Amino acid sequence: MNHASKLKPPIIDPWLWASTFGETLAAGFDPIGLARQQRGQRLASLLRAARDSPLYEERLRGARVVAGLDDLHALEPVAKPELMQRFDDWATDRAVTRAAVEQFVQGETHLADAFLGKYLVWTSSGTSGAPAIFVQDTRSLAAYEALDALRFRGSPLGAVPLAAWSVGQRFGFVAATGGHFAGAATVERLRRLARDESLSPLGWLAPTVQTFSVQTPLRELALALQAFKPTVLISYPSCAAALAQLQLDGALQLRLTEVWLGGEQLTGLQREAVRSAFGCPVRNNYGASEFFSIAWECEHGQLHLNDDWVILEPVDRQSRPVPVGAVSDAVLLTHLANHVQPLLRYRLDDAIRFTGQRCACGCAFPVIEVQGRSGQTLLLHDADDRAVTLLPLAIETAIEEGAHVTQFQLLCTAADALELRFEPELADAPQAFAHAHKALARFLQIHGLANVRIVHGRRAPLRERASGKLCRVRYARHDGH
Repeated sequence: MNHASKLKPPIIDPWLWASTFGETLAAGFDPIGLARQQRGQRLASLLRAARDSPLYEERLRGARVVAGLDDLHALEPVAKPELMQRFDDWATDRAVTRAAVEQFVQGETHLADAFLGKYLVWTSSGTSGAPAIFVQDTRSLAAYEALDALRFRGSPLGAVPLAAWSVGQRFGFVAATGGHFAGAATVERLRRLARDESLSPLGWLAPTVQTFSVQTPLRELALALQAFKPTVLISYPSCAAALAQLQLDGALQLRLTEVWLGGEQLTGLQREAVRSAFGCPVRNNYGASEFFSIAWECEHGQLHLNDDWVILEPVDRQSRPVPVGAVSDAVLLTHLANHVQPLLRYRLDDAIRFTGQRCACGCAFPVIEVQGRSGQTLLLHDADDRAVTLLPLAIETAIEEGAHVTQFQLLCTAADALELRFEPELADAPQAFAHAHKALARFLQIHGLANVRIVHGRRAPLRERASGKLCRVRYARHDGH
């Protein structure tokens, strides 16, 4: 990212931002009545806006959808491949074309810049399938920022809004870099907002933010973080757990006030390891590139759905609704804030369970459980039999970016052996393996693992027995041996 890009002001509508914060704060006081009312109004507004999308106008007319939740259920679900294939028919702003967006996201020069002067663009990493491009309008951004500020830190009533983003804090953000990913674009946008003197004359008092690549070898990453001395660490659960082990071993000596996690499923063991190693609160959230702040975690460790801004319908493999208490095969997501690139009953392949139980924290926002979306951290051995830790998302990103494949599974079959499998329907698996092998070998060499063998597995990827989901990086056996 060049210096000139960093100086460009972020897109923001102060009046919309203020009203969105006010509405989100008010809903925290009455999450049943007011949130339901807001949800109905926002859905009706979204359905009206979606008529300017040729793709959705067809679907809405065919399903005779007018307004309201009952009408929404009549709408046929949509999935990522269809939206990307019909990208030029998707947006309500006809100037948003695939050619223009793809040119805009080439390289990192325009990371967090305003596309067409009024939108923020980010791409998905492809960790749950094929990558996609998402265009966010000012309404979406205001909603995300209100949800993060007012609820993320465990207070639906907004008792500590923006407290973490304060003077003297140093944020170390460890994530996928090298592209316009949602996390990278959001952090860069917030960094600019904090330092924009047109918004705040005290911009020079803003916190310091530095981004680190999750693909960096773990020991090098630890050294870089130690030099930066963050007070807040933001990353994936697998990365934070690996850093926690280095902290316990004495190879890392960070003094953190909080750890913020997302992007993967957080296990109980990971939470305890991170909390014990760093001696600070651990904040977890559930989001996606499609909607950045789907649910937040309260002080009792429960995920509460932001259902005043997003509608989630848990469904089975045939997109039929599943009852409360049952684990879904997927969810249908309706984004109530984004009017430029509508998402109505969009299929996310996440296994979700609505518990139907009231949380002990007293918040009435629905409690959900999220299953899946996490690979396994691998422990390989170099030529001198020294252990080297590899993070799942770093491996996935290396293969995706180097080989341009997303439907794969990497199995660790031995301490120095990996097996790469592809879905049976992949047209040219040998060529895909050749590209993936080259990218993965380069990644392993950087981590001092040039000795590790990579073979092409001819069998289908292993899937979870209960959910049927694909864990893309894992041991050949679940016990990690």
